[in-house]
Amino acid sequence: MQKKTVLMAFEGLALLTLVFGIVAVVRGHRQPEDPRLAHEQLGIARLQDVHYLFFSPASQADLQAARPDLVAGANERVFAQAVQMPSVFRALDHQRQFDALLLSGDSTTYQPLLHHLAGSKDFVLTWLDNAVLIFRRFGARPWVESDLTAAAAQFEGENRARFLAGAATRLIAIGQLQIAGRALDEAQPLGRNLPEVWTALALYDGEIAHWSDALDSVNRALALQDDFTPAMTTKAQILFGARRFDEALAISDQVVEEHPDDPSMLFLHATISHEAHAYEREIAALKHLIELAEAQGQSTTGYRIYLGQAYADSGDAMPSLIEFKKVIQSPDVSPEQRKFAQDSIDKIGQRTGKE
Repeated sequence: MQKKTVLMAFEGLALLTLVFGIVAVVRGHRQPEDPRLAHEQLGIARLQDVHYLFFSPASQADLQAARPDLVAGANERVFAQAVQMPSVFRALDHQRQFDALLLSGDSTTYQPLLHHLAGSKDFVLTWLDNAVLIFRRFGARPWVESDLTAAAAQFEGENRARFLAGAATRLIAIGQLQIAGRALDEAQPLGRNLPEVWTALALYDGEIAHWSDALDSVNRALALQDDFTPAMTTKAQILFGARRFDEALAISDQVVEEHPDDPSMLFLHATISHEAHAYEREIAALKHLIELAEAQGQSTTGYRIYLGQAYADSGDAMPSLIEFKKVIQSPDVSPEQRKFAQDSIDKIGQRTGKE
């Protein structure tokens, strides 16, 4: 069973909305960034009538500063589990009846919940900007493209380009590629000197498998700033999508060296390492992800499934069995995860005689 079928889908390049959650110093004479773009001010301002909010962990700091009442009583560990496991979210929602959901940061951290909401009949997208997605109970006015036009009109020049590029990454994450394309068409002439605009264009081209165009765009971003981490990460993902795994791994090695404790970077690195058959690097990345999750009181179940698979693929049966048994014993394991872990234990036992 391939890795993508277990915890979260590796859906095209939409994973790389993470790149716009990284703050980078961009060289050159450019319009100063509007502070509203660096935080979640636009989205939080849409929550004035909200009393019970579900939010992804990346939003906690901005919410604490602007609306501490919405953070009070929230269990960070459970919320972190819920974005990965829709069943946990549903249990929470049954208890608290959330007025709204605020999702921000790296979309890989909430992709399972995003997929669940896409098929939900009780929540609807009501706001989208460069930093956040907001969902409300069904019956609320749905978000439409003209809302993006109105929000973008608050900014001029390169700040409008920054806003549109960030919004395009959110649109790609929810599968709205046509709107994302139009946003990028408007952003490009305004942001020709902004690496984040070229990176967003590369992300879009990669999503539709235009690998040559995607590489051209990301290389233009890197020509503007050769150490721009979002562009480096996007290039690794593009090369991954083009099945040039060894080249992708070489770039991923650099990114992880610069960001050794970033969970999104580590997870991408583990995925690329797996496809490049660099199992030692995959195992090291997954073990560090588990360490970081344990330190933050978050679930490690999904990472342990991947780690068990990595050990098995490298031919190391005993550590693989240990990890899969930890999965089965985990208090937050889902039925699907438990079945996968037990099936894996049975297969290893049949092949090696070990249990």
